[in-house]
Amino acid sequence: MGEGKVAIIEPDQQLGRMLVQAFQAADFQVETAASAEEGLALCERFFPQVVLIDTALPDGDGFQMCQRIRATTRIRHVHIILLDQSREREARIRGLQTGADDFVTVPFDVDELTLRVRNALRRAAADNLTDPVTGLPGRQMIQVRLRELLQEEQWALLSLTIRHLKSFEEVHGFLAGQEVLRSMTRLLGEEVSRLGRPEDFIGYSGGGRFLVVTGEDRVERLVEAVQSRFLEEVKKHYTFREREQGYILVGGEGEEQRVPLMRLDIRWILASDGPFYDIRSLTEALG
Repeated sequence: MGEGKVAIIEPDQQLGRMLVQAFQAADFQVETAASAEEGLALCERFFPQVVLIDTALPDGDGFQMCQRIRATTRIRHVHIILLDQSREREARIRGLQTGADDFVTVPFDVDELTLRVRNALRRAAADNLTDPVTGLPGRQMIQVRLRELLQEEQWALLSLTIRHLKSFEEVHGFLAGQEVLRSMTRLLGEEVSRLGRPEDFIGYSGGGRFLVVTGEDRVERLVEAVQSRFLEEVKKHYTFREREQGYILVGGEGEEQRVPLMRLDIRWILASDGPFYDIRSLTEALG
C-alpha cells in the first residue's frame, strides 16, 4: 500500500470498519484508534498524513484532540478531517477554529470522503510537506523547523542515516526498502515519545536520512536507545543466511560484491556548539 498514510480515530466499530475497507481499497495505509489518548499515541507512532477524527470520543471530543495535535510539534502538520453528526453551522465553525482542515457531516458519501483524503495526500506530496512513504515532514518542513531552531536554546539536532540501504534495495526490491523506512519511522516515533519531549521533531529528507530535534539533555540516551534497537530490528529485513554471514551479495554473477548489512550512522550537534547563523551552518556542522 503506497498511496499515503491515514489514521482513523473512531469509537463506532461499524463505521470504523467501513472506513478501513474503503481506504484500503483505495491503496491507503490505514491504522485506527477508538479514543483521543489512543489516537494521539497512534499519530506519534504512525505519522499519518491525514487523520479522521470523530468529534464524539469516549475520553473527550474531537475538537480537543484537534487542538492537541496542532500543539504537538511532531504531528502538527497532519491534515485533519473532523467527522460530526451535527449539521449546525456552529459545529463547523468550531471545528475550523480548533485547527481542522475539513469538516464532514455523518452520514456521508464514502466515495466523496475517499476523494477528499486522496486530494489532501496529493496536495501534501505536491507541496513537499510530507514524505509519502514515512509520513514524516519532508524537506520543506524540515527547513522551516531548522529556521525556528536558530532562535532557540538548549537543543540537539541529530542526523540519522541508514547506510547500505540502496544495496539492500538492489537485492530485495524497492518495496522492501520502503518497509525498512517505515520500520525506522516507527522506531524513532516510539523512542522519541519515550525519551524525548512533546515539542521534539522528526523529519525525513530522503536517501535514508532522518533528522531529529530534541533537548541537549536527552540526546545521549536517545542515540543509545535508537542505535541499539536498530541493530536488532534491521536483522528482520534479511534472510537467515544473510544474517549469519553478515553481508549480502550485490551485482551480477562473476561481479558480485559483498556489502555489509545496513547500519545506522548517527551524528549530532548541540546549540552550545554554535553560534549558528543560518541553515547552511547547521547542515555543514552535521557533516
